[in-house]
Amino acid sequence: MKPIILAGVVFAMAIGLQTPAMPANFKIDNPAANIYNPATNMDNPSPISPPTQAIPKPEVIKEIPEAIPVVQIKEQPRPQPQTPLKPAIPKKNYNFKTVGAYVNAAKKAFIQDDYREFISITENALGRIDAGTLKASKKTRQKLTNYRTYGYGLLQQAE
Repeated sequence: MKPIILAGVVFAMAIGLQTPAMPANFKIDNPAANIYNPATNMDNPSPISPPTQAIPKPEVIKEIPEAIPVVQIKEQPRPQPQTPLKPAIPKKNYNFKTVGAYVNAAKKAFIQDDYREFISITENALGRIDAGTLKASKKTRQKLTNYRTYGYGLLQQAE
């Protein structure tokens, strides 16, 4: 009798595994169902909330008032700022290999009070740095820029 019961249990299990599960057993709860969403009340407003009023339509004015004539205003001439003209500096090409050599040459020209040569050397060094044929640190580039500004000031005072 035991083998018959065992066979019945196996048969019941085989059929039980092949039948679809009942939906009530596997109900999925929506966690977002408890979140308040005011958009759900658009079709069914709460009786407690105050009634909303319709937005009044703006009145259309059919008459167009006469336009005020536009008066052309003449542009005032602006005073142009007078920038002092930079003195002419002859362009020379120096072929120093390092920025330090340019700085030393500029210092020598400054000591000799040859300000045109001083500016020419610094301009050539800055031009080569901008072109990428000469490498310099930011500090050295700033030093050369200050030399150029200082040299133009000295040259204008001398003239």
